[in-house]
Amino acid sequence: NSQVFSHQIEVVNFLAANFDNVTVLTAYSGKFQVAENVQVTCSNWVEGQRIKSLLRFYKRFFQIISTRKISAIFSHMTSVQSAFTAPITRLMGIKHYLWYAHASTNIYFRVSNLFGNGIITSTSGSCPAKGNQIFPIGQAIDSTKFVKKSKSNFPLNKYVHIGRLDPSKNLEKIINVAANLRNQNPNITLEIIGSPSSDKHKTYAKELMARFSSNNYSSWIKFTPKINRDLIPQILRENDCFIHSFQGSLDKTVLEATLCKRIVVSINPEYMKEFSIQNDFNINLEQSLFAHMLRALRANPEALSKALELNFKIC
Repeated sequence: NSQVFSHQIEVVNFLAANFDNVTVLTAYSGKFQVAENVQVTCSNWVEGQRIKSLLRFYKRFFQIISTRKISAIFSHMTSVQSAFTAPITRLMGIKHYLWYAHASTNIYFRVSNLFGNGIITSTSGSCPAKGNQIFPIGQAIDSTKFVKKSKSNFPLNKYVHIGRLDPSKNLEKIINVAANLRNQNPNITLEIIGSPSSDKHKTYAKELMARFSSNNYSSWIKFTPKINRDLIPQILRENDCFIHSFQGSLDKTVLEATLCKRIVVSINPEYMKEFSIQNDFNINLEQSLFAHMLRALRANPEALSKALELNFKIC
């Protein structure tokens, strides 16, 4: 049910088919189904208790490497834990690869990059480091879950955003743009699906929902908490347009919407680069998003359908 990491269960099960045994050391665990040759242990990492959490993590880590023959370690978005273990695995001759898909860097990432065997990422622009130790491999999406044929609806009335309820997603800008677009098409609705990713963003999420739950917005804006990952294809196909304004690395959900052949309006630099979208609006973020959405709203349906097919093939 994690809105960020639930797909890692799929990754683990796919990897398990290529190894005799797989051990998963995870910070948190919920409901999951894994292959018979997979063992899962949890370090119970507690936000705000880094030292205690690190000690618990170290205890589990040393138990694993001292009792099992480990040939390789794949770490997913764990630059902190990787920084504290990569020097050890380097000394022990254990290959250690970190998946990192953030445009920004930090000291933990730099240590992991220095002592690890490589950085695996989605696209070259989604990693702050360059060199022959950086391996861009795409987003690891199981495309078979998203490629069912789905007819596009015109005009574009139903808009959706799926992702964390965090400030970095620029949700106020998305809402303001949708409100302005309603002057062109009063039938536009917007559903924002997601929850804050951490305790520090809960106040932001609460204030955002309170601000946009007044009578001026409640008739056409709906806030929905995070959903099970299996429901995402259905939600995407029920809507006409996926709207997206995150300025960091390339999100999985924006590609999943592309695979569902939904209209995607995104001013994410990596998405625009990968799909050859020209940003010819020399204006601020919100105005640029509005201009892209207005262009999609006024576009010829036939031209939009061709663009959907092209983007689908690229994806």
